[in-house]
Order: sequence, then C-alpha cells, then structure tokens
Amino acid sequence: MKRDPYFDNAKAVLIVLVVLGHTLARMVTENEWILTVYLFVFAFHMPAFILVSGYFSRKIKSKRDLWVQIKKILIPYIIFQVIYTLYYQKLFDEPIEFTILTPRWALWFLISLFCWNILLPVFSSRKYGLVFSIIVSLIIGYIGEVNEWLSLSRTFFFFPFFLVGHFLERKHFEWIKKKSNALIGWLVLGLTFSGIYYYGDITWREWFYGRVGYRELIEGSIAYGFIYKLFVYLFMGAATYCFFCIVPRKHIFFTELGSITLVIYLFHMFILEYVYNSFIYDWIKESGQYYVLFVIPVMIIFILSRKPIVKVECLLLGIKMKT
Repeated sequence: MKRDPYFDNAKAVLIVLVVLGHTLARMVTENEWILTVYLFVFAFHMPAFILVSGYFSRKIKSKRDLWVQIKKILIPYIIFQVIYTLYYQKLFDEPIEFTILTPRWALWFLISLFCWNILLPVFSSRKYGLVFSIIVSLIIGYIGEVNEWLSLSRTFFFFPFFLVGHFLERKHFEWIKKKSNALIGWLVLGLTFSGIYYYGDITWREWFYGRVGYRELIEGSIAYGFIYKLFVYLFMGAATYCFFCIVPRKHIFFTELGSITLVIYLFHMFILEYVYNSFIYDWIKESGQYYVLFVIPVMIIFILSRKPIVKVECLLLGIKMKT
C-alpha cells in the first residue's frame, strides 16, 4: 500500500509531541509556560494518535488475525515491560517490582491498543457503538477498581477516539484537509492555548490522562463526575479535530518520521530516563534555561531516527524497516 504523506505527517508531529510531553512532565510546576504547553499537548496528542490507530485498524475475524495482534502488540509489550523494569531497577535503583499486569510508563499504550482491537467486534455498530463506548467510559469512572491495572481505565477512556478513527473513511479526511478548515483549526487551537494559559490548572492533567476514577479527580461528591468527563471529551475532541485540520498534506522534511513512530515511542524512554537522572533538570531549574526542554526531544528523535539505529531498533522489534 502506498503511504499517504498526510497520515505520516500527522504521526510524525504526534510522536514529537509525545516525547515533548514526557520531557516536560517533571517540570510543569516550575513555570507557567511549561504547564501551558504541557496541558495543550495533552489535550489532543494521544486522542489524535489513537484515532489514527483506529483508522488503520481491522476487526479480528480469525485466529490468524488474533495471532497477528499478539505478535505485533502483546509480545513487544511483554518484552519491553521486562526490559524497562530491569533498566529502572539495575541502572537507577528504582524500587519497582516486576509485573506484567501494570504497564511501565508509556507502555500502557500497547496493552490498551491490544484491548481496543479485541473490543472492536463488540462495538462495531456505527449507529450505537460510539455512544455505547462513551456511556461505558462514563460509568467506569465510578468504579475505583478500574485503574492502571492492565491500563483498563485508560483503555476505556480513550476507546471512543479509537472507535471514531475506525469508523472514519478516506472521504472524511479529504473534507478535513480543506484549506478553509486549516484556518479554523489554527484559530481554535490558538484560542485553546490562550485559554489554557489564563485558566489552566495542573489538576487538568489527570483528566487528560484518563488513568484514575472520579474519586481521585473530584473533591467531595462524585455524583456529577460524568458531566466533567463529557466536557473533557468535547474539549479533547475539538482540539483533536483542529489538529487534523492543520496537518500538512504533502511530503515534507519530517514526513518519513511517520513510518517509524512505534520504534521512537518504545525506545525514547531509555534516553529520557537517563536524562531524568542526570544533572540536566537541576541545571535547568537553577539557570532558568527552560528552552532546553524543547531541544531535548528534538535531539532524542534525531538520534533514534538515524538509519543505522532504526535498523537495530526494528531488528529488536522483529519488524521490517519501512524507510
């Protein structure tokens, strides 16, 4: 299948934002601009990534299809869960225990991706599937036991975005890519950024994460927690739509990154964990050189996208290098 530069451009921008978000995560309390950028990125980067994943997903119709999902998603998850646990324990003396059932850091995406593909047949109705998935997510928020175990809370929180992507067709994206929509997208995203700067709060990030229930998010009564979550869905959905409106349609200098987003996603945590435990963050706090936080993700992606390194990464993942 011929690759579409539009989707590669979208994935390339999103993987940069993923690494940027992880880079900023430990500095959000230090600077209001850092917090604003962080919340702005988290308002749409994972929903957009998940929507694209849903667009290219296929229903599991046979044992062979199931095995493909296990080989592509579940086995890499288990392998990297083991590797990262040992990496944190042995190199950085972090007091963590090995477990398959609670994903390490960004590995939640893999286990959730596997679950989303498994859930597709159950929510396959175009008429009721999306509504049903949102209702389930709203109810899940009241069940405290559904948390980061097997990433179940995030799985149900983000599943509506995956389902939307699965239901979308090429003609829908052709409409989104109109120049008039791009102008609207830039305007709305600009207003969103300004709104976050003036009214944003650090507590918003837990709503965007989707990893805990209403009891951890709301002080006092949680009876109306579903209303808050509906508002979060509307906010994230609008920001996600606007993002796809502004994605470049033609092949440009970073387009090829879109074909190796998985390897960057899985391997960037090795470098970033080292950065976390180095002198760099303390130096940034003391000197106020916060711009370095925006240089770090660019350097990480540059390193991980070099052809010899990509070959090694793909070899470890057992996949063919596509670019």
